[in-house]
Amino acid sequence: MEAVDARNRPDFSVGEKPDPRQSFPEFFLINAEVRLGYRIPGDDPFSGAAAERRFRSNYFSIVLCFLTSLLSFIHRKHRIVISGSRSGNFKKAQRVHMMAATILIVDDEMAIRKLLTRYLGDAGYECHAADCVESAKEILAITHFDLLLCDLKMPGESGLDLIRYAKKHYPEMGRVMITGFGTPEISNEIIQVGVYGYIIKPVSKNEVLITVGNALRQLRLDLHMQAARIELEKKISDQMEKISAIMNNLSVGVTMFDTAMSIVEMNRKMQHWFPDSAPGKKVPCSHIGQCPKNNMKNDMYCEDCPMADTFRSGVTGEAVRSIATEQGEREFRLVTSPLLDHSGNIYAGIALYEDITEKMLLEKDLRQAQKLEAVGQLAAGIAHEINTPVQYVGDNISFLKDSLANIASVVTAYDRFWRELVSSGVVPDEMGRQMAKIISDADLEYLWEEIPKTIDQSLDGVHRVEKIVRAMKDFSHPGDEEKSPVDINNLLQTTITVCRNEWKYVAEMETDLAADLPLVPGFAADISQVFLNIIVNGAHAIADFTENGQKGLGKISISTSRAGNSVQIRIRDSGGGIP
Repeated sequence: MEAVDARNRPDFSVGEKPDPRQSFPEFFLINAEVRLGYRIPGDDPFSGAAAERRFRSNYFSIVLCFLTSLLSFIHRKHRIVISGSRSGNFKKAQRVHMMAATILIVDDEMAIRKLLTRYLGDAGYECHAADCVESAKEILAITHFDLLLCDLKMPGESGLDLIRYAKKHYPEMGRVMITGFGTPEISNEIIQVGVYGYIIKPVSKNEVLITVGNALRQLRLDLHMQAARIELEKKISDQMEKISAIMNNLSVGVTMFDTAMSIVEMNRKMQHWFPDSAPGKKVPCSHIGQCPKNNMKNDMYCEDCPMADTFRSGVTGEAVRSIATEQGEREFRLVTSPLLDHSGNIYAGIALYEDITEKMLLEKDLRQAQKLEAVGQLAAGIAHEINTPVQYVGDNISFLKDSLANIASVVTAYDRFWRELVSSGVVPDEMGRQMAKIISDADLEYLWEEIPKTIDQSLDGVHRVEKIVRAMKDFSHPGDEEKSPVDINNLLQTTITVCRNEWKYVAEMETDLAADLPLVPGFAADISQVFLNIIVNGAHAIADFTENGQKGLGKISISTSRAGNSVQIRIRDSGGGIP
């Protein structure tokens, strides 16, 4: 065997304690070669011959690299280090590593027991002996051992029976078999039982020490691996629990589909919306929301299924769908994304379902509010445009009223003068009769009575239009950014005028507004909006209660009063109460 400088590699000599700082991959390298037949027990793992055997098989190299990388990943990412692990198996491995191993020797021949005890005792191992399987079981029940070294053929139960027993009840103990039969059948049977090595009689010191040393190293590695696996499984389990908790507490639904469009997994939100589509039932994607039959591409998905599009294109997709849930029809925003394996192939897909029903309703209300705001701004402009012609219409009607009074006095004088002419005979009779008929047909007496009333009504209408226009202009005026003195009575009167069309058909408006109210600091637009909402709500309540006025008009009462430096506002309606 090629000589190797011991200073350039870890010392694996039998009977000496290995370096506890040695890494997991180095342990694995040695023992994996022994198990897979690429290293002879006792052979130098770093010799040229061993290296040649290692690289002779590409398959073994790939497997070894993968497992070594995995162990390095565990070692690096999860900090499973010798000095830090609290695992029971790790402590056992450390004890095997740092202290003299304890070995139970079981053989029915006393000479073999003494010989093995001497060989192993000289190498620093602590040895105990038993002459049969029954005695070995009794000793195992009260004493811990790191390694069991037993003969194959013994009276009563055989060594294979003891190996099976030890593997079942003491799985953390190493096992080595001694046999005088070296046939392939015996070897296969021993290996299948689960041993770390076997020795063929007659035994030699070197073979015993090499086999026991390798068995203990393999045991140490197995315990390290088991501790690392348990630690890693716990970390993975903890991470999975955290991920599961996060997924199940998301406000969005998460569903995983396989490439056959069957539901593989879904979070708690999805199960709440679609309880009949729970994972494990292997229901198709189309089962979510019960896609309409006329929109079905096949039994698995519908014509415009975003998940199917994602599987076809391999890119993230997004869509908005109206889907029937357990709680009724809801609007969902769907985001679908493919899941790729290490080769870049799609093996599954994820779909996120966001319930945007309330959001869409809010957006609808917002659009309506924006329209109303635009209408308000338009109304302010229209009010300004209407105000000018209304003013000159009112002024002209007032002029007509005054002029009519003057004309009436002139016509009255003419009528009196005409009658005097007729009575004095100055006017011919025929002409008098014609004029009398004209006056009678014109019904001047009725006109003199009704025309002033008509003018007064027209003026009243014009003044009402002016009031409404002024109220619209004031109400639609943009609110101030800072508080300013507010006339509460004026705001109430303006609001009553603006919303008159809401209450005039179902209620009578009764106001009792105190004249001595002080100005109140506030935002006029916001206060007016509050008054408007209360009055309109009251009108609607009265409309429901009176069947839109068919059972008579209700009443809305508004009063204001002064309470020291404060203002009290009371609004009452005769509608039904809050259900």
